[in-house]
Parts: sequence; structure tokens; C-alpha cells
Amino acid sequence: MTKEEIAGVLEHIATLLELKNENPFKIRAYTNAARAIETFGGNIANFQDEEALSKIPGIGKSIALKIKELAATGSLKYLEELSAEFPSGILELFSLPGLGAKKIKALHDKLQISSIEQLQKACETGRVAELPGFGQTTSKSSVISLRNASRTPAHFNSGRSQRKRKRCGPIWRHMAALCRSVWLEVIGGERNRT
Repeated sequence: MTKEEIAGVLEHIATLLELKNENPFKIRAYTNAARAIETFGGNIANFQDEEALSKIPGIGKSIALKIKELAATGSLKYLEELSAEFPSGILELFSLPGLGAKKIKALHDKLQISSIEQLQKACETGRVAELPGFGQTTSKSSVISLRNASRTPAHFNSGRSQRKRKRCGPIWRHMAALCRSVWLEVIGGERNRT
């Protein structure tokens, strides 16, 4: 496994722990460990050495054991057990703006919503607006987000992004030619002009 894949697994665990309403310190430990792995400059072979992993700032013994298991086997029993506690479609709800772990957990616990389709039906029937902490505004914004998500392809290339690329002109073309397999996006001041 690559550093990025291991960091992604740790982030995934943090998300599931947040849904499970675990201790915030435990959630933060996984998030911090993911960042530490992403920025780690050492050899990936070190990921199978528990002692070397424990020396990386932000990684404790428990998480080091999990990273070692991931690096050695490509899978993690702890993640499988955590994932089994939730429906598979529930994670796609995180892609909607305005829905964090607490609201998704409330939707799942009180209305048994575990997918975007179920959320859309619940919003349309007014069941979401009846939940404490939601109301009409959240329900309306969820419906708008759901409509936009259903119209937007997975890799959306907006006209605004294309206008940004045109303004960057020669620099953009030069970078695109050098980095054919890398996703390029305009950031910083140029991004904020639109």
C-alpha cells in the first residue's frame, strides 16, 4: 500500500468513529495519524516496523499496530468491524454540503436514512424538517444539494474552471503538458477572482 492509501484508510476510520460518536480525542488521533503518514518522508518499508512507526510524531502504539497490519496485509480487521456497523451507502451522505457526522448520525438513528436516495425522499415528504436541529432551512438546502449532486458528474469540469485556465494562459498549458497524469487546479488569488 502507498502512503496515500494508508492515510485514506486512517481518515476513513476517523469518519466512521465520528459517526459512531466515539471519543473526540480518538477521532483526532486517527486524523492526525493520517496527516503524519501523508507528510512522512521515510521509506514505506518502515510501515511494517512498529517501532519505527511509533517514532513518527502523531502516531501512537495502537495506530502503529494498525498501520503495520495494513502495510503487511493490505487490509485491516478493525476497519472491517467498524464498517460492518453502518450501511455501505451512508458515507456518500458526507459528499453533501451542510451534512456533517452529527446530522448524518441523527438522520440514520431517527429516520433510518443511509443513502442519498432515502434522504431525498425524506426531505420531499418533510420528515427531515421535523427532526430537532434540522428544520425547513436544512431540509431545503439538502434538497438543493441533492438536486445539484444528481446533475453533477463525478468529475465535474465547470465553465468557471475553464475560464480560469484561459486567464492563466501559457503557464497553464506548460504545466498541463508537463503533468499529463496529474490533476491541475488553479488556486490562490486567481481562484478568488471569479
